[in-house]
Amino acid sequence: MIPAGLALFAATMALVGAALFSGAALYVSLVEHPARLVLDDEPLLVEWKPSYERGARLQAPLALLVTLFGVVAYFGSYDWRWLLGAGLMLANWPYTLLVIMPTNKRLLALEPSAANQELRPLMHVWGRLHAVRTGLGAAATVVFLWVILL
Repeated sequence: MIPAGLALFAATMALVGAALFSGAALYVSLVEHPARLVLDDEPLLVEWKPSYERGARLQAPLALLVTLFGVVAYFGSYDWRWLLGAGLMLANWPYTLLVIMPTNKRLLALEPSAANQELRPLMHVWGRLHAVRTGLGAAATVVFLWVILL
């Protein structure tokens, strides 16, 4: 068992981090991505590339930190729900690498000036795939709330 103060800190940070992750993902899913889809092909891709890279730099480490905090919180109480929330956050990594990354690579390989008929369908696929990340973050947030409140 770890000290109560550390467990409380880890529990708080797990919840806050999961909420931040899912909030950022929800913003992308409901606001940013639909807004970029109204752009013409070239500006759409020009906007998506740096947005994707910046988002990845934010969300990838955040998912790992939340996972770590969830595991530490587990060792403060041995409540399995902390591991469930941590597992949901960690699931973003293999999901992104195995499911989303092929689409990301295809989009990153496209040159904005040479965007073709492949772009829009790929962007719609990307939006649906990204929504799953939003769901994983939201599910982790709900689980962390569950263990804290009940």
